[in-house]
Formats: sequence, structure tokens, C-alpha cells
Amino acid sequence: MRRIALLIGCFFAIATPAQAADHASVELTACAPRERAAEFEARMTSVDGATRMKMRFTLQVRKPGKRGFKRVAAPGFNTWTTADPGTSRYVFTRRVESLIGPASYRARVRFRWVGARGAKVASSRAYSRACRQPDHRPNLIVRALSVEGGRSYVALVANSGRSASGPVELELRLPDRVLGPVTVESLEPRRQRLVRIRGPRCKAGTSITATVDPLDLVDERVETDNALTTTCA
Repeated sequence: MRRIALLIGCFFAIATPAQAADHASVELTACAPRERAAEFEARMTSVDGATRMKMRFTLQVRKPGKRGFKRVAAPGFNTWTTADPGTSRYVFTRRVESLIGPASYRARVRFRWVGARGAKVASSRAYSRACRQPDHRPNLIVRALSVEGGRSYVALVANSGRSASGPVELELRLPDRVLGPVTVESLEPRRQRLVRIRGPRCKAGTSITATVDPLDLVDERVETDNALTTTCA
């Protein structure tokens, strides 16, 4: 009976998960969609019986339409970092870049307190707020299409996305032929450019269609808005 009482006393000398949680936290300190980056800072303080503190960051992602977060690989994450012996307050920051949207990212941090002989004294975990990253891909569209002088076909090509498109092609379809494709220089986000293609005289009532990136070589946010059709006056 005395031995049982001694074991119970030892058990309650170890910090419980709830007590350990009071000594650890993580927060989202920077969410930068334009830089496609997020930064997280974790903090922990010592508990009784611990001589060293450790923490481990894990990056998690949740995509649109999904209920839960899943682990995703990131440089510097999923490795333990350890404070110097005798440290009473440990703060560590992790930054991640080149995030892909649309998605939300958060950090899960595992905390561990270790005694003099390496035995675990206590452990805990915490989650940061999520950083939402939008879809960063370009989005090519033909905003306008007209005919000047009967033979000059003019298309207004735009990039409504959040990254440069790179060089793309534009083609023009008439009922009996295809004009082009012609190369359009890379478009920066929210930029547009007039592109002219010389062709046969467009007869009144003729339907013409301009398509940017006709071979779908550019990975875009939306792939269904690359063409515009109009009728010659």
C-alpha cells in the first residue's frame, strides 16, 4: 500500500498536458500573400523538473472544399530544435515561402520538456491561426476584339491573375482559316496589351474568335475564359 502511494505521488509531480499547455504557444506573426509567405513564432517556458526545452514545427495545409488540415513538407520544418541547457524561456521563428494557393496554412508545434537524464518531463502541442493564400497563377483573357479598316484584327489581351504569364500565343479563327498564332510578350499581373493580326477583309456578319494560349500551355487560375467571339460589322 505504501508503494502504491509513492507511485501516485511521483505521477502527480510530472506536469499534466493542461499544465504544460500553459507554458507553450504558437502564433501567426506574418501572413504575406503578395510574397507567398507566412511566418510563425513559438514560445515556451520551463516547467519544474526540466533542464532543457525542445520544439518541432510542422506546416499544415487545407485546400478549398476540404474539411481538415494535412501535413505538407517545407524547408526547416519537421525537425526538433533545442534550447541551451538552463534556458527558462525559449522563442523560435519559422518562415515559409513559395506557398501555393488557393489554400490556408497553419503551424502545429510540438513542445517537449526534458529532464537531466534525457527523460521526458512534459509535452504539449499548439496550433497557430491560418494564413490564407489566394491562387497566385496568371489568368489570360481576351477583353475585346475588333476589326479596323476591314483587314486589321485587334485583340485586347489581359492578365487578370497574380503572377506573370510568360510569353503566350494568340490565334484568330475565321470561318475558312486560322490566322496566327502570333507570340505575345509576357504580361505582368493586371496588365493588358493590344495585339494586331493582319488578315483578309472581314465581311459583315462573319463570326471571328480570338483565343489566347490556344494549346493550354500556361497553367492558369481559370482555363475557360481564354476566347472571345464577335461579328464583323
